[in-house]
Amino acid sequence: MKTSWKLSRRAMLGLATLALGIAASPFVLADGGGSSTRLKTRLSGAAIDGKTPSGSAEFRMDTPSRTRLEVEVENVNLAAGTLLDVIITHNAVETNAGQIKLSSLGTGELELDSQKGQIVPPVVKGDTVTVKNGVAAILAGAF
Repeated sequence: MKTSWKLSRRAMLGLATLALGIAASPFVLADGGGSSTRLKTRLSGAAIDGKTPSGSAEFRMDTPSRTRLEVEVENVNLAAGTLLDVIITHNAVETNAGQIKLSSLGTGELELDSQKGQIVPPVVKGDTVTVKNGVAAILAGAF
């Protein structure tokens, strides 16, 4: 019973840290000059076996016909080759933007560009990006 309580407590601490990370990630840049939009956020999450992951996300709309999304992660203490899902949430609707494959250094990135024929989900200020390992959120931030 004691072990179960510790796991629940650890899970609660992890979720609280993740929530604080979202609330404490105000690095947002909206450049509305002309027809371009640029939104950025820092990603944060709870430590995984003693290492605290971090990352960033950037959405750009250069013209209505060109959009880009870049999500980078680092210091993720999971096995090399692990696939992480990148989820964009807009008005409580989740969209899986793609996957990040972790390197042996615990780093990885997802780069999407509509000019390369890739589907870039629309992003507006206030949307969130979450990086998940299965159902577990390991990093998150708000644009």
